[in-house]
Amino acid sequence: MTYKYDIVLSFAGEQRHYVERVAELLKPQGVNFFYDEFNETELWGKDLIEHFDEVYRKSGRHCVMFISSEYAEKVWPSHERRSALARALRDRDYILPVRFDETDVPGLPDTIYFMDARKKSPEQLATAIIQKLKKGRRETPPPEQPSFRKPKVVKAFNPYDEAKRLVDFLSSEMKKRCESLEEDVSFSVFTREGETCMRVLLRGEVVYSFDITRGGISSDKGLSFSSVRGEKRTSGYNAFGEFAWDASRETVVLNLHGFSLFGNFASGDRSYTHEEFLAALWEEVCQAIEEHLDRK
Repeated sequence: MTYKYDIVLSFAGEQRHYVERVAELLKPQGVNFFYDEFNETELWGKDLIEHFDEVYRKSGRHCVMFISSEYAEKVWPSHERRSALARALRDRDYILPVRFDETDVPGLPDTIYFMDARKKSPEQLATAIIQKLKKGRRETPPPEQPSFRKPKVVKAFNPYDEAKRLVDFLSSEMKKRCESLEEDVSFSVFTREGETCMRVLLRGEVVYSFDITRGGISSDKGLSFSSVRGEKRTSGYNAFGEFAWDASRETVVLNLHGFSLFGNFASGDRSYTHEEFLAALWEEVCQAIEEHLDRK
């Protein structure tokens, strides 16, 4: 049977950053998929209740369902889920679940194997989707390879978009992680003279300050960072970085030139994906909270 889409992506808005990165990686691979923001012209003027039922019940070869507490609770993801489950009654391997947490999804058997977004980067998940699609298609002979050496090609990306994406990602994920802790921990983010300022508070007292500036001591394509345990009272930067294509990992990374940004890593140059940068930043936050508690 021929379907309009190879893949339809169903998710809650809280996971959009991750899902959009997956969609961006699928696009140059020739995967035909439905992702709402890339299909705005198609959606324009449609009755979305009817159209989304058509998309998630009939139009895709597989539905990649990004499961989270928000996905189970919100109205539109629930509508998409019901349509996908109706299709799954006759097409067992239609739903490909990806989990952000352990939320139970009504109607979805817990015996279905899932991918774990907490352990897989968007790049790894996109690769898995492509492999899944290839296995379901009739194998075709690989194209004849040239006998001469081909240079490694750097894939095009927009460093300004990557900078915005990293800032938005860190703000969203840091807020989510802080809110998952005890009620005594809170998170604030605000802008000040072009800086994005993040503050982690314990019982109303600032225990970690982290500021991101477009440009700063970097070019305007990069970011400069300033962090301190406790309240920030002075200016200055701990590190700066610019985005580049990492051919060995086939993804965009931030080449960070650090002085003392992450104390748990040696000073010097290091490359981070968005997820790796978040992990390093969160480790600093945890250490700051624990250090503050030890002093009390």
